[in-house]
Amino acid sequence: MEIRLTSNMSAEEMQPLWPDIVRCLEKYCARFKDETPENIIAECAHGKRQLWVCMDGGKVVLTPVTEIVTINATGRKRLLLAEVAGERLDECMPLLEVIEAWAKDQGAETSQLVGRDGWAKVLPAFGYAPKARIFEKAL
Repeated sequence: MEIRLTSNMSAEEMQPLWPDIVRCLEKYCARFKDETPENIIAECAHGKRQLWVCMDGGKVVLTPVTEIVTINATGRKRLLLAEVAGERLDECMPLLEVIEAWAKDQGAETSQLVGRDGWAKVLPAFGYAPKARIFEKAL
């Protein structure tokens, strides 16, 4: 299993991966209706976010999407683990170290993931602790 940052890949390397990438993103967007694969890809293409691919051989199995955000009050940078789409999460979790090392090189001091309750079972083994819960109401 390997992970790669797509902005470091050539168009030729990316071309055969697109069907798997889109499949992963569609799976995520089917669950979270306020996002679209086209929007995620556009934000990554414009440098707002970063698209990563976890691959087993030449097949993309998971597509983490990250964003480096600057906290206005302090100027500090944070890695935001924005979306994770696909399958075989447990196998890919050790690759999180690669993303974190990249973020540290970008000046990020912390990492944050906002996600469903299921993440509470997975993240503590990787040094993450719950900080808050997000509650939402449709208006």
